[in-house]
Amino acid sequence: MDEWLASALATFITAPLLLFLLVYVGARLFGRRKRSSFYAAVNAATVFFIAAVYFLLAVVFHRSYLVPLLLFLFVLHGLIALGYWRKQGDFRLRAVFRLFWRASFLIFASLYAGLMVYGIVVRIAASL
Repeated sequence: MDEWLASALATFITAPLLLFLLVYVGARLFGRRKRSSFYAAVNAATVFFIAAVYFLLAVVFHRSYLVPLLLFLFVLHGLIALGYWRKQGDFRLRAVFRLFWRASFLIFASLYAGLMVYGIVVRIAASL
């Protein structure tokens, strides 16, 4: 059981888009609407995209970027909270966290795609 769980986690960290698609299709099969199925997939895949970006940065640049990554997440959350407070005049932690989580998904999914392409190009160029 432990080996199965470890291999599933490793697969989803390596390919978080697979988890996104599995959650989306699974949520659609259980009768949810398209929008709520999409948001369920976003919520499930965000943490795996963040982990995948961390490991891609470590592999491509041969350094750990854990502290800058965590600092980026804290600053992003702070900026979103400040912007929400200035726009609404009120602070709702749940709404701010939801905005932060969705923004993190967009940023880290983009970083994941970019780092994958960059890593592939660098490895191909190095082998020539």
